[in-house]
Amino acid sequence: MLPISEQYLLSPCEIRSMENAPILMGYLSRFLDDGIQISRKGESLPLIHCNSTVKVSILNSTLGFKVLIGKVYLSTKDFIRIVDVQNAMDYERRQFFRVKVDLDTKAFPVAPDENGGIPGKPFRVRIRDISLSGLFLISDFSMELGDKLIVSLNLYDTAVSLLCKIIRKFPVELGTADGYGCEFLDNTGKQFNLLCKYLFDCQREQIALMKQIHPQN
Repeated sequence: MLPISEQYLLSPCEIRSMENAPILMGYLSRFLDDGIQISRKGESLPLIHCNSTVKVSILNSTLGFKVLIGKVYLSTKDFIRIVDVQNAMDYERRQFFRVKVDLDTKAFPVAPDENGGIPGKPFRVRIRDISLSGLFLISDFSMELGDKLIVSLNLYDTAVSLLCKIIRKFPVELGTADGYGCEFLDNTGKQFNLLCKYLFDCQREQIALMKQIHPQN
């Protein structure tokens, strides 16, 4: 019996090496008797050596994250079939679709009230990496663990407001700004879909760049 519900069918997923190097992004397109199949609409998939052990991170906006480990049984330009599928540790969730970025934008502190929070005055932040579970930013606006903020992004000409909570804080190497690790408090709906598309595009560009630098891979 596969360690994943069939309700994950058509959910976005990412394949990484066991060293966490990104390989490809796609969708869970089919359940097999002994594994799963990954496809990608409209684009050819890179080929992976058969019997390679890989990590498969799958996200469903209703069911949450699922991280699996399995072996590549068949790799074509149209699909990848992975067998001997097993559950992986939950900590892999933090790396899911994580990409390096350098985005200068604004955020709003959220002061608690009986209605859930009141946005304060905006301040500048620089986002250094982002994933479907959260982001890392740098700012000279002082915040503490547990503080909430709204981070604004413009994705595909659409304004996106991401509600976050500070879960890590540490000084950066230069200057007076601090670094903040934030988790998203809501990653569902249209905004989540736009963020997912953005991360797909970012990782596609980064994987293409890696292949240019290391064409033998």
